[in-house]
Amino acid sequence: MKDENRRDRIVQSPAFRIASLAILTALTAVFTYMVRVPIARTGGYLNLGDVIIYFTAFTFGPVSALIAGGLGTAITDLISGYSQWAPISLLAHGLQGLVAGLIASIPWKGKMSTFNPFWLLAAVAGTIVMAGGYLLAQILMLGVGAALFELPWNLLQNLIGLAGAIPLTIAVRQAYPPVTKLRW
Repeated sequence: MKDENRRDRIVQSPAFRIASLAILTALTAVFTYMVRVPIARTGGYLNLGDVIIYFTAFTFGPVSALIAGGLGTAITDLISGYSQWAPISLLAHGLQGLVAGLIASIPWKGKMSTFNPFWLLAAVAGTIVMAGGYLLAQILMLGVGAALFELPWNLLQNLIGLAGAIPLTIAVRQAYPPVTKLRW
């Protein structure tokens, strides 16, 4: 009991939260940067950043997903020559994480180490926010044709993100059950 109280104090400390957010932001940036499949017609790219955004939303909650998703993708845009997209990524992916995290936070009666059906609803809502945000920005920056061409790629990216986030979330929760107390 004493060790559990100590762990709870550490987890709730501002230093632990800041360090956790820094790690999650870095992971989002790395997953966004390391695997990029170019979309020639628009100059955009398909990436794996949504895996970490959804993992963060499901495991650490809406605020963590807002910060890590928005900052991680914006940082990647800045360092990879897409600086004009950094503000859009900050908003689109940040709001994606926030919305997905809010829905994933709906109480569910199942085991915390198993699949949660609210994750699917969270991903659908997150996809609408992210793909919708990019669609609007691309219409303004590239025109309707290019924006509509890239829309299916954004949808695919979110589907891949969900497919990666679900087993990652389950594996982490099974390996370290106290992670469920790290939501903020």
